[in-house]
Amino acid sequence: MWALKTIAYLIFFVGAGAAALSNPIWGVVNYMIVYQTDPTDTWWGIPLADLGIRFSLVAAGTTMAGMILARKHVPRVAPGFGWWELGMAGLLLIGIINTITGVGFGPVAQQEFDKFWKVMVFTWILGRLAASRANLKIVLWTIVLGSLYVGYDAYTAPPRSFVLGRLEAVGGPDFSTTSGTAAHLSAMLPLIGAMFLIAKRWRWKLLAGLSGALTVNTIIMCRTRSAFVGLVIGAATAVLCAPKARRFRIHALLILGATLGFSLTDDQFWLRMATMTDSQLMEADLATVSRKEIWIASMRIIADYPYGVGVGNFTQMIGQYAPRHNKRSSHNSLIVCFVELGVQGGVVFLMLFGGSLYYLYRCFQLANASGELLETKMIVYGMLISLLTYFVTALGTQRFYCESFWWVLMFPLALYRVLRVESTAVDEVSAPAGTEEDDAEMAAAAYREPDAEPLMSSPIRAFG
Repeated sequence: MWALKTIAYLIFFVGAGAAALSNPIWGVVNYMIVYQTDPTDTWWGIPLADLGIRFSLVAAGTTMAGMILARKHVPRVAPGFGWWELGMAGLLLIGIINTITGVGFGPVAQQEFDKFWKVMVFTWILGRLAASRANLKIVLWTIVLGSLYVGYDAYTAPPRSFVLGRLEAVGGPDFSTTSGTAAHLSAMLPLIGAMFLIAKRWRWKLLAGLSGALTVNTIIMCRTRSAFVGLVIGAATAVLCAPKARRFRIHALLILGATLGFSLTDDQFWLRMATMTDSQLMEADLATVSRKEIWIASMRIIADYPYGVGVGNFTQMIGQYAPRHNKRSSHNSLIVCFVELGVQGGVVFLMLFGGSLYYLYRCFQLANASGELLETKMIVYGMLISLLTYFVTALGTQRFYCESFWWVLMFPLALYRVLRVESTAVDEVSAPAGTEEDDAEMAAAAYREPDAEPLMSSPIRAFG
């Protein structure tokens, strides 16, 4: 007998897949829910795993089918194919070349490359389909719901889910480790906060508030230093850049979140955080020492292989430069990018990150032309904090091939496209409707002799 959760999820999945054929944004929702819940890796998803269905593939397939079958629901985008997407395509091309010319293409490399190109494709789709205000808000509320699920899953996690006091095995397929879960949720938290602030109905505020509270609780249980640093940077940005119209509410929300987070911590949590600043604790902490050694060895790999060793080959190469860390992760997204995709790949990635910041700046400029000025500014604000938080966090853990990392990078472009289309629509409405010939005709009519025939006869005379 299937569990009610299993049946409910399967009904949702089939319904969203069918809806995607008439409006592809529901395919995006379906895909994002699959990503955040990872149903086949849960106790209630065991029957679903037995079905042999690749849920993410099916969700992506119905999304692309909907983009073809229901083109009227695909938002008009401006720019059509901009330099940011060109840079993303260039990064994928670099990955393909480096995979061919790199140090090998073993099972790990195959798995990582397969993940890489799929992430790029979905990111491109997301940037297209989230390019309307309604669709973008649907995507952001999907993040709220997904974070709520992860937070509840963590809240109800059994004792065996904790290793050395840290939460493990909770989250999606590429953020189920303690560091991955904390990094993902730390970046989602500012978006949840933005949706809480723009929600007009108390039910939606309650939903976002509950999601935010459970998210904070989960981050604390992970005890991840990189996420803690990312949140501190994000919080500082939130204080400094808070829009005047909502400054008091934002500061109150930040104080409430900090108070909640502090109340959930214990001595072991702060002892772990202290290893980042206390030199004696730092030297005694094996993880800190290991990361330093790995990063130093990574610099030597970059020097020897400036064009990159190929996607997924970091773990293969690190053992040759630091034998005691064989098969270990880089614990740094920027380093793994430079090592695997070369200096050229690292430069392109930094340009993409800078481009995301630029789009947020342009969004802030275009916000004044938006009919939803305050809502727009709050979304820009949430995206900025999310982007900075994720980037800083990713410097302490490997997130380069993580899907949600690229979502956050893409969101500013999607919002920029929303505002470009909206500002164009405003200009069209405010501009004179007639052509130059029409204007000339109307001017001639204004100076016509009194006894001359009018430009248009009355309906009675016209049909009489």
